[in-house]
Amino acid sequence: MMKKTIVYIFALGCFAFGKELKAQQDVHFSQFFASPMTVNPASAGAFGGDIRGILNYRNQWASISEPYTTIAASFDAPVLKRMKGGMFGLGLNFYKDDAGLSKFSNVKYSLALAYPLDLNGEKNHFISVGFQAGAIQRSINYNNLTFDDQWNGVTFDNEIPTLDQFGGNAVNALDMATGILWYYSPTVFTKYFAGVSLYHLNAPNVSFNEADDPMLRKFTIHAGAEIGRGSVTSTVDAGGFSVLPNFIYSFQGPNRYFNLGAEAKFRLQNASKFTNYHNEMSMSIGPYMRFGDAFYAVMRFNWMGFSLGVSYDINISDLTAASSGNGGYELMIGYFGNFGANPSRSHC
Repeated sequence: MMKKTIVYIFALGCFAFGKELKAQQDVHFSQFFASPMTVNPASAGAFGGDIRGILNYRNQWASISEPYTTIAASFDAPVLKRMKGGMFGLGLNFYKDDAGLSKFSNVKYSLALAYPLDLNGEKNHFISVGFQAGAIQRSINYNNLTFDDQWNGVTFDNEIPTLDQFGGNAVNALDMATGILWYYSPTVFTKYFAGVSLYHLNAPNVSFNEADDPMLRKFTIHAGAEIGRGSVTSTVDAGGFSVLPNFIYSFQGPNRYFNLGAEAKFRLQNASKFTNYHNEMSMSIGPYMRFGDAFYAVMRFNWMGFSLGVSYDINISDLTAASSGNGGYELMIGYFGNFGANPSRSHC
């Protein structure tokens, strides 16, 4: 009971005083590297393949109260790849986040357009510029909450209306984002990327009433790499090792978000020169730290273009008093299609 009380007080405080404190924070995933469309719109189509689809699911704080859940889905692909000097990338993204008993919900639909500019004419070194536009829908269910003025001296009376104190219970707004991404893949087993992005470019008003409550702009810096060795052979033999470092840093008003970690990737079955990445089998595992919040481990498995990722957070912040260290788990399922693969194509 005490654990739930702590969380409820914290959540209601953020809601009640959010306008003064600007206590807004976007959804984020522990496996941020596996949710490119929520990190940088310039990521649309910026990969060595033909299509990419990803599903993400996050469930946290179930040990304290009603779980906070986030689900995201994205699809992107490079188009007009035969253009001289570059290509275009198109991406669709959706996410839905539900927080606690109030079911405070954030839903977003967006479309991204990116232009990766070929820097060396070999289709393995690009600068990509992207833009994203979409709709944000926010809502809250007051029926699951109780307030001081609903206390009748004996119990809480949910029939006493509270909606007038806060205005409406839903709002819709146009939201825009932009970003730049650099990536370079000198070999099949080596690639580097880094980018910056700005979300809520137009600072949409997300107030439930007539007040002016613009959404705080979010700035993000992120980078990663795959540093490995191996060869694409005519036979299917096992072997090869890579290191996958990743980091992301975001700030949105007073909120800071810094993740850093790395994975060791083991290729259990190499790709052949005839099918390239179509039949590679690999797994990776490694530790990550979300500074000031949680430590977590990530494990990923890849085969025939499909990818499965699992992670679990161990809470290390002040909330540990209520959570007992139980943070949340996350699942990722992805598919990367490369239908015209051959050894000469880059894999960014």
